[in-house]
Amino acid sequence: MTDLCLGRWGGIRAAAAMLALATIASATPVSARIMQNDPSIVRPDGPGPDALAGGGQASASARKSGGGDSLSIARRYLGSNPTGRSSLWCADFINLVERKAGREGVGSRLATAYLDYGTKVSKPQPGDIVVLTRRGGGHVGYFVGWDDGKIVLLSGNHGRKVAIGTYPTSRVLGYRRP
Repeated sequence: MTDLCLGRWGGIRAAAAMLALATIASATPVSARIMQNDPSIVRPDGPGPDALAGGGQASASARKSGGGDSLSIARRYLGSNPTGRSSLWCADFINLVERKAGREGVGSRLATAYLDYGTKVSKPQPGDIVVLTRRGGGHVGYFVGWDDGKIVLLSGNHGRKVAIGTYPTSRVLGYRRP
């Protein structure tokens, strides 16, 4: 239909322009475009970052309140990979969410770096950060709750996307309150 309206060469030019725009957009990592409030990023669950107070930053009271705000922000990305990375991006996702919540995060790509973040707690509450052990490294996510004695986390890089999963408590290295 486009070719009929634009002619043969007009349709080819339009397709080339669209390809150029897609190439430019993909040159910037998705996580950077999210942080810059790029409207081209589609969020499967909930509004974009503009819906947060302060143009993408949590309010001062939310920043002081612990991890509950982080959990609500993290839920917006369920089913997606907002980091654009193909492997080992669970800590990248937590860093992204913590920045959205108005906190620094650890700035490291290592999940275990979160063992020194925030305040150590013994009984996690929803939104607290949980660091797990895994063969060859660690895993990090937000505490959601308990399921039959197992810990339920919302984390990045769970099946190559942001998802909710259950883990045995024997894998827990620590609980941290942001």
